[in-house]
Amino acid sequence: MTGDTCEKPVDILSRIIRTSSRPGDIVLDTFMGSGSTGVACVQEGRRFIGIEREDKYFETAKRRIEEARKGLFA
Repeated sequence: MTGDTCEKPVDILSRIIRTSSRPGDIVLDTFMGSGSTGVACVQEGRRFIGIEREDKYFETAKRRIEEARKGLFA
């Protein structure tokens, strides 16, 4: 079903990540999409591996995660 989206709000993902992992753990998202899980990982102090086959979503995810990192260190 190419083209379908599954929005994952960062605040909900942050709560899930916070309660199911420890700071410094690695979180794997095999369907990264626009990178919400990666953003949540940055916010919660987790490392992140994301996989996305669609270039446009990968580029969006990369930008969002980089922006989240800059927000922490600004």
